[in-house]
Amino acid sequence: MSSPELPEEGRRLVAEAAAQGLPLRLIGGVAIWLRASEEARAALGRDYPDLDLVARKRDSRGLRDLLEQLGYAPERVFNATHGAKRLLYHGADRSYHLDVFLDVFEMSHKLVFADRLELETPTLPAAELLLTKLQVAEVNRKDLSDAAMLLWDHELADGDGARQINARYLESACADDWGLYTTVADNLARLRDLLGELVVDAEAAARIDARAADLAGRLKSAPKSPRWRLRAKVGRRKRWYETPEEVVR
Repeated sequence: MSSPELPEEGRRLVAEAAAQGLPLRLIGGVAIWLRASEEARAALGRDYPDLDLVARKRDSRGLRDLLEQLGYAPERVFNATHGAKRLLYHGADRSYHLDVFLDVFEMSHKLVFADRLELETPTLPAAELLLTKLQVAEVNRKDLSDAAMLLWDHELADGDGARQINARYLESACADDWGLYTTVADNLARLRDLLGELVVDAEAAARIDARAADLAGRLKSAPKSPRWRLRAKVGRRKRWYETPEEVVR
């Protein structure tokens, strides 16, 4: 399946799951592309080699059955080993794969998505999508470009919405976890440094930069939890993120 077809396949999977009473939501690059304007897509769109999704752990059995009915082939060894938190499937022609996270998203940091799974469709809210990109400790240009695409036409707000990023949610998540806060703050700075290379449109670049700066300021000034303050005393002397295991597909 070619990259332009993956967003529509993602929509179809969400709809097929909904018909079975199984909440399923897109995350990752395809989810961000679906939420983006045509201008943002033209400037920052890229090839999308896979589909990333989130579902509830309690729906795992029904989701497995549905995906196999739809022709997806399970990566059986991976699913037997990691199936309590994550499932991996291949498209019928093996040209792409599905990566399904159950309740939690664990990469450089652990993010819990189960409670906010059904707020929007077909993707998770923009705040979660941004957080999955900014939580990458060893961030790359692709992740920062995806974050810039979200900030292109999503404004910071106190709630969720079609063109809104819930800053209150991000403040709460980062105020309770010094490690997550540190990685996100570092990556917002990296994004701002790279904007001149990523975005040619000066007006759009200025808008993204202002939103990234605003978010960084909000995260810094938000009241922190006792757990955050305790970990902050150790600081960068101890590694504050995990190194995700490379998944062989």
